[in-house]
Amino acid sequence: MFDLSFLEPERKTLKIKKAGDTILETALANHFPLYHLCGGNARCTTCRVFVTHGLSSLSERNDREKTIADRKGWPKEIRLSCQTEIFGNVDVQRIIRDEEDLKTVTSETKSSKTGEECYAAILFLDIKGFTSFTESSLAYDVVFVLNRFFQEMSEPILNNGGFIDKFIGDGILAYFFLDKTKLQSSELSLEEAKKQMFVQALRACFRMFDQLQKFNSYVKERFHHEFEIRLGLHAGQVIYGDIGHSDHKSQTVLGDTVNVASRLEALNKKTGTRFLISDEIYKYISDKIQIDKKILTRLRGKTDKMAAYSVLGFKEKDTILELQRSLELALHLNPNLARDFYVHFLETKPEFQKFFQNTDMETQAKKLLAMFGRTIERFGNLNQIHNELKNLGKMHEEMGIKVTDLAEIAPSLLYALEKSLGERFQTEWKPIWEEALGSLVRLMSF
Repeated sequence: MFDLSFLEPERKTLKIKKAGDTILETALANHFPLYHLCGGNARCTTCRVFVTHGLSSLSERNDREKTIADRKGWPKEIRLSCQTEIFGNVDVQRIIRDEEDLKTVTSETKSSKTGEECYAAILFLDIKGFTSFTESSLAYDVVFVLNRFFQEMSEPILNNGGFIDKFIGDGILAYFFLDKTKLQSSELSLEEAKKQMFVQALRACFRMFDQLQKFNSYVKERFHHEFEIRLGLHAGQVIYGDIGHSDHKSQTVLGDTVNVASRLEALNKKTGTRFLISDEIYKYISDKIQIDKKILTRLRGKTDKMAAYSVLGFKEKDTILELQRSLELALHLNPNLARDFYVHFLETKPEFQKFFQNTDMETQAKKLLAMFGRTIERFGNLNQIHNELKNLGKMHEEMGIKVTDLAEIAPSLLYALEKSLGERFQTEWKPIWEEALGSLVRLMSF
């Protein structure tokens, strides 16, 4: 396999376990010290390295890394270790090597966000019933359950192009914003871009309710408790920047739009609803959603009344939600879906058996499920996974499998899905899955 060498001042060469591992994963696997204060989640820059050789053997910047690199004005040679995957021999230098370096980096102000204005959809989430849980539970259990909840609720936001601003007690503040640079380079009008952003935000919210059902099953079994969530979604101009003490700053959104979203979330308690959106959003996507209430209200701090709408779901089935929900149901009914896929695939396409002769198929099936599940969950934000799919295509080419051959897997995946779902398989899912799998193969070959 490949070598990853750190040059500082003496060369330290590490072996990469498999193509596609990140620089950080390789360092940690070899017990090599590499700072990663945020846990390798692209929420800081402490794991960044300078690439001295082998830049072409690294994955392209994904959206999270690109956002940071553009904000900081980094040259192409500076990469985030936690987001950068390796596909060849690479030489790098750590930028942060000791505690003094760390202090310097964490107090940087030169390229911090001093403030900018953008149009964004602001989402507030709050848990109903968490206070009673805290009063009857041990401290460790409270922290454990809350962290598990935040993990489950955050994924739909991140997977649909959103960002987590902060966790507030037992609540979440998140946002979806219009990227001016991407908008200028796309063919979308401003109105179309807003509609697309709102659909992504709504899809994230509906998926959060799906995740809540799974989370409640888990909590009820282990802690004999269930939760409900209340959401408020509003859009408008916000200010975005680094806010706080010079030693304790964080990037956040603020402004009247944020306040209104917070008050919409709180309004759910009075109106007996669980998901309220503002008229600013409704006027763009009224033809796409089902509502059961229109509420005229005067929010605290406002002189005029405003309309809020209680949202039930999309009017028509959303293709991406159908993909996610059908796969989730299939895996629930048949945990061996991936194994069934490989059995069918290798029986119907024996010419591919040579590529798996020395492969532990149980492990391979687990890897496939993990990769496939992540991809489908992120299908609402294909830009986020484009580079990952290209790298996946590279990995298969290294195995000797042409990317064009990957189209052959679609029939076997459909077979495994239909077998897993049985009588619950819906005929309209077949063309949806065929189109989705075709899109994935095309993205892998670009």
